[in-house]
Amino acid sequence: MSPILSEILLCGYIISSSFRRRTHLVQSLSVVFLYWLYYVS
Repeated sequence: MSPILSEILLCGYIISSSFRRRTHLVQSLSVVFLYWLYYVS
């Protein structure tokens, strides 16, 4: 997977998560961010 494609998918996941569960937005962002760090490293 190219970095650009993965970023687009992550952005889409963040947007969909924020619309589905606004109360868990911070938790979703944290999980996605940690997964991104793990994926890039």
